[in-house]
Amino acid sequence: MTFQKTAVTAAALAILASASAAQDAARVGVGFSMFGPMVEGQFAISDSFTVRGAFAGGLSGSGTTTADGLDYSMNANIGATTLLGTYHLPAGMRLSGGVLMSNTSLNGSVAGSAGDLVGGVPVPSAFEITSSAEFANGLAPMATVGFDIPVFGFVMSSDVGLVRTGGVNVTLTETTGGGNVIPPADLTTAETTIESELDHDYIPYVSFMVGKWF
Repeated sequence: MTFQKTAVTAAALAILASASAAQDAARVGVGFSMFGPMVEGQFAISDSFTVRGAFAGGLSGSGTTTADGLDYSMNANIGATTLLGTYHLPAGMRLSGGVLMSNTSLNGSVAGSAGDLVGGVPVPSAFEITSSAEFANGLAPMATVGFDIPVFGFVMSSDVGLVRTGGVNVTLTETTGGGNVIPPADLTTAETTIESELDHDYIPYVSFMVGKWF
């Protein structure tokens, strides 16, 4: 998956560089998306088609959540890189499609007691588990609809759409001191149960940005 992301990123840079050289028209913007503060570079291929790449991130948080009957302490860092081709319609409307590469990490831990259920089976003694979760699609297809509105020499832009994440992959690791007490099969069952609880094949995407052409 890392090689796949690297190849897509290299291809994106090549496309953006060629577009910039061909048209000598580029737009830089800053704004905010559901993945955090973002910066975007947009390059013209023609009068009606542009290619844009953006990076969002910098948001983090912590809290607790209940999954498969256990209360996890969670830490999240949110971010994403997007590459979109955009077709510009009259009246400032635009249609975009491309991919999202998630930089989001979601990690947790839980300290359980004897009798708690893991994978539907009671655990005989106290235990500790760490968890991690990520989008199933490392390269998630996405599509948006939005607008560009000129304002005092700048351009206000917005996108609303969907990202096909393919759901969430969850990994549970027992970290109980003194030796493991949970059978691996029960951990696997718990992973499957949590993935089912978090089964959202699509998530919404929203962004707002102010940019300027150069």
